[in-house]
Amino acid sequence: MKAIIKKRPVPGQKWYEGLEIKEKPEPQITKDDEVKIKVLAASICGTDVSIYKGTLALQDSMANNILDEVIIGHEFCGQIEEAGISACKEIVNKLYSQSFNDPKITDFLLNNKKDELVNNPELLNFLKDNFYVTAEMHIVCWQCHQCLLGEGHVCQNTKIKGLHQDGAFTKYVVVPVSNLLLFAKGEIPLEIIAFMDAIGNATHTIQSAEIKKGSSVLVLGAGIQGLMSIAIAKQLGASVIFLTDASNPNNNLSSEKLLNTKFALAKKLGADYCFDVTDESNRKILYEQIKKETNNTGVDAVLEMSGSYVALEDALKNIRMGGIVALLGLPSGAKEIDFSKDIIFRGITIKGVIGRRMFSTWELMRSLLTNGLSQIILDNKIISHDLPLEDFQKGFDAIRSGDAYKIILRP
Repeated sequence: MKAIIKKRPVPGQKWYEGLEIKEKPEPQITKDDEVKIKVLAASICGTDVSIYKGTLALQDSMANNILDEVIIGHEFCGQIEEAGISACKEIVNKLYSQSFNDPKITDFLLNNKKDELVNNPELLNFLKDNFYVTAEMHIVCWQCHQCLLGEGHVCQNTKIKGLHQDGAFTKYVVVPVSNLLLFAKGEIPLEIIAFMDAIGNATHTIQSAEIKKGSSVLVLGAGIQGLMSIAIAKQLGASVIFLTDASNPNNNLSSEKLLNTKFALAKKLGADYCFDVTDESNRKILYEQIKKETNNTGVDAVLEMSGSYVALEDALKNIRMGGIVALLGLPSGAKEIDFSKDIIFRGITIKGVIGRRMFSTWELMRSLLTNGLSQIILDNKIISHDLPLEDFQKGFDAIRSGDAYKIILRP
């Protein structure tokens, strides 16, 4: 099968830029609790772009990989091809624990006994015909302190498929059944399931910031995560949403024309005010507008999606006393902060966000997407490119040039 791969970093050497496509053997189920999935569509995310570029943070993360080269990609949608016996039992449990609107599915479940369905030879065909699947690609141990507390997203022993183990930019991928998500066909479009992993980052950031009806929100960064967080915050009832980003081609940030396009999309998704903070005067206008809209209080929540320390300054300046700052963006280097003045005496909560809560974030996403968010994404053409896997270079070039939001790759 064709697969997009990245070779493991060599200690002491600068990691190379680029990816390769080559023939790899199909993965096989080696444990009873595993599922083999045929990938129907995958999606390029920012982490994949960082792997492409060979950034230092990803170089450090992948330097200790067991594999000499890894199949990248961790956002995907597919269908179940094979399943171990323990996996079949878990899938049947998942089926009977969910409710479905499709009479074909409900009739099949009513006409089969749960304990007998596991060994029914028609089970896999039924799943192929009626369900799409994806997976939480953070593989966790379920045994460490965090996992036992229900905090698997910060498991001490996490391995990520597509970074540390073979991922989804290929025809088949094998995952533990515990990480499997089932979606009845027609529930959520295939192309959107293919990047639910990324939507989940924005959703988790929203959860961490405790955004609800009536919240005032400042989003820092107009990339895909920032745009998705605007749509989600609006759907959850945020009263006013501010967005900032910077146009500065010399610093490899958005050009002014591109940023205006993103701001136009952001307003369609629910942003009330957008500011290009390259100009220092606009940062002052942002501050005054937030004071005006919040009765001189500041916003309830800040979502930092840009990875910019300048943006973090705006976060601390514009958050209200007692507010929450949720950090998803990954800045480089260090930053000096006056903790007493800017955080402690103001009672501010700062939360770092990684991955998705397993699995409350996925269920919140399911609810949001089936209640309007999917249509919003489609109507606003968030999926900007749909390409064969072999044309992956076109996709990465489009993202790096700023000419794309989400790109689908089809094996």
